[in-house]
Formats: sequence, C-alpha cells, structure tokens
Amino acid sequence: MNNIGLFLISCCLFLSPLSVAAQVTVQFKANAVVTGPKIVLADIAIIQPPDSETETLGQLQVATAPAPGKTKELSVVTVINTLRNHPEAADVDWQGSQSIVVERAGVRLTKERMQEMIATYLKENAAIFPSAEIRFSSIQTPDEMMLPAGTLTWKITPSRPGIVGSTSFTIALFIDGKPSGTSTVRGRLELVAEVLTAATTLHKGDVVTTENVVMQRQNIGGVSNPLFVRDDILGKQVARTVAAGTILKADHLVLPPVIKEGEMVKISARKGSMLLTTNGLAKNDGRVGETISVKNISSNKLIYCRVDGPGAVSVEF
Repeated sequence: MNNIGLFLISCCLFLSPLSVAAQVTVQFKANAVVTGPKIVLADIAIIQPPDSETETLGQLQVATAPAPGKTKELSVVTVINTLRNHPEAADVDWQGSQSIVVERAGVRLTKERMQEMIATYLKENAAIFPSAEIRFSSIQTPDEMMLPAGTLTWKITPSRPGIVGSTSFTIALFIDGKPSGTSTVRGRLELVAEVLTAATTLHKGDVVTTENVVMQRQNIGGVSNPLFVRDDILGKQVARTVAAGTILKADHLVLPPVIKEGEMVKISARKGSMLLTTNGLAKNDGRVGETISVKNISSNKLIYCRVDGPGAVSVEF
C-alpha cells in the first residue's frame, strides 16, 4: 500500500465519531454540610464529568436533612439503593467513603442574643419617654434555639401596648422573611421617669390643683397609663380615693360635671326637622355625653336626657 493509501486510512480513523461515552463516577465524601430540609446527591458526593446529565443526577434526593444544627449518618449502600430506580444512576462508578456524616447548618439564637434584642428594642423606643431611664431585667429567658440557615430578622411585641406595664416581650423570628418560631422573654421592666404623684391623699370628687399633685421621679415599669403633664389634669376630679405618694393614672381622674344637681337646664327635644325647647331641673350631676334625669318644669315629669354641654341637655322623641 502506497503512502497516499495509508494517509487516507489514518484520516478515516481520526474522523470517525467516538461511540463510547465517558463513564460517570460518583465520589462520596466522608462529611457534608447542607442548609435546606433535604439532602441531594450533589451535597454528599463529587460527580464527574460535569455536564447536564450529571447535574440532573446530582439533584436527586437521597434523604431528609436533620434538624438545624444536628447531624445524621448516611450509609452509602442505602443511598445507592435509593437511586437504583432512576435511569440517571445506571452504569455509575460508585467510589469513596462507605458512610457520610451530614450536618445541617443553622442560625444559633442564644439567651444572651434574645436579651440583646429586647435591650435594642427598648433603646429604639426610648423616644416615647424622652426623660425616662429604661431597664429590663430578665427573669425567664428560653433556652437557646437553633433556626434554619438564612438571614435572621425579628419583631418584638410587649405584653402591654405602649411598653409601660409590660412583664414580658414576645420575639417573632423570621428566616429570609419566613416565620420560623417565637420566643417569649419574661422579666421586670423598670422605667424611671418624672410623673405626676398625689402630694396628699386625694378623695373622690376632689378637684386637682397645683397644690395637691407633684412631679416625682419614680419607677413606672408596672404602672399602666401614668400621667406626665400637669396642665392636662388641672381642674379634673378624682374618681376614687388615691393615697399620698401614688402615681396618678388616667383612670384616677374624670372630667368635672358640666351640669350640677339642682341646676336649671334647657331641654331640647328634636323630632325630624322639628325642634322644641323647654326648661328643666337637673336631678343628677352630669358630664358631656352622660345621661341624667331631668324634671320637665312644664309637665312636672321626670325624663332622661343626654348632657350636651353646660346647662344644655337633649332628648329625642
């Protein structure tokens, strides 16, 4: 055979397509870390060669992941048996470790971190009480928590609206924006501030004046709706007896009546567009919006009227 013939045969052999594809090998690791709730083959093994087919093989689930922060051991024999019905796993050369220890990553939330969250929340809300010193002493904090891996955010809710009087704070936890549990920290809230205090014993019906109340720096952590502004309460009446030194609260005081018992009032009676008026005699004290009994001077009858303002009541018929 001449040189040209040998050259042509060599070219034909060189240009012939390969009929045998490279074999897929799966090299199992001895240890692996996952972040999600399931374990796929690519988490626990190195798969060669890298191509679309081996990528599909790598995404096959082989087991469920342990809880965040926990580990579990997988047997390679069990993993291979799990995949035997998948065509992607046919003719695979299995290599490497005979067992794999899989750890699931997570976010560890310690007691100290929870307490820091509460402290930060109180600091961020300190503007509500500009002249107050806020402290929270934890009495009962849950054990540390292990959350799924991801970005941790949280929302804190005090046990009482407005923070004052709260004995616990609930922390709603989110991982990547998804709810991931709650934790409640219980303790003692100290909120030291200048508040209105009874300078003397105040009896029911007493009118608040500058002489019988005083501003004092006190712990209002366990007090609901304390009062801070003197001018807002001057002229109001005491709803029930308050001992000297007591922090004044909103429910200690009421607006004074605008109508006194025995006072002459104007009664307005309305029906549709028709309005009638007459005089009456108040049989009770009355504040705006309250209903009192009034004696109609014209008819000498006792009727119930709504207090509209000083000397004015109304009734519908």
